[in-house]
Amino acid sequence: MLKRALLPALALGALAGCGIFGGGPHREHYPDARIDPFKGVEGDVGFSDTIQYWRTEADLQRHAALAEKPAEQWKLNWKHMDLDRIELHPGHLAVDEGQALVKKLAARDPAFLACLGEGSADLKGKAAAYPKFDAALGRIVTVEDRIEHCAKRVLKEDLPQGKPSNTKISVYFKSQSAGTPIGVDLSDGNVMEAYRRGEELFYRKTGQLNFACASCHVPGSIMGHKLRGETPTTPFGDAAHYPTYRTPVGALESIQERFARCHGQMRTQALKPGDPAYADLEVFMTVLSNGYPVSVPSAR
Repeated sequence: MLKRALLPALALGALAGCGIFGGGPHREHYPDARIDPFKGVEGDVGFSDTIQYWRTEADLQRHAALAEKPAEQWKLNWKHMDLDRIELHPGHLAVDEGQALVKKLAARDPAFLACLGEGSADLKGKAAAYPKFDAALGRIVTVEDRIEHCAKRVLKEDLPQGKPSNTKISVYFKSQSAGTPIGVDLSDGNVMEAYRRGEELFYRKTGQLNFACASCHVPGSIMGHKLRGETPTTPFGDAAHYPTYRTPVGALESIQERFARCHGQMRTQALKPGDPAYADLEVFMTVLSNGYPVSVPSAR
């Protein structure tokens, strides 16, 4: 488990730099914001309190004017850019491309689609339960991990996490759960352990700038303030829109690709998407979206 001695923290969405690698006998930590995982997305109440602006479609419509105010736009947590709330963007096109890829691969062997659906060819609502612990595989599994695993097991083909084909299939897979509340199962002890590992990384300072994710995304940090032209927001509800089309870089990104991009911004070596540490971080961040609907495709 040497890798977990050198674990990364993260940054999300359209946000700027956050946490990075740690290592050695001692690492500094950003003060704990004492997030209650069992509150899910509602944990933002008393945290950033911006959930009042983006909790529901009605809230977004009521506060739509904030999108035109640069100093206050961050309060919407970019939710105004999800699904059909903006004009057609490459995220929508990726859904179609991902669907075409799934059909092509399933035509070679229908077991590929059944593997994705864990025994069913119907993917509707399935992505909302990820990340999850897979007892047969003995590890935490994300949607992108499931895609890679199924391609390798059924088709003997590599579809690595972080590569365009995998991410496009993931966008399609998750779009089949659009509107379904996220429900990462914290009653599973393995998932809770992953959450706690991810939580520790969220607060760990590391890298040349000695930042943690929390340096940007908790009350009292630079959350809500400009950082390199972008404004960090609350981590609550953020994982719901991944994979997302990132307008600043003109690319589709999974949440773990975003982790890696942040590491580059922080002058540190990133891990590859699919690393167990990134899976832990994804668990932590997705738990903070529990109860919020999957919002894919999206743009940030």
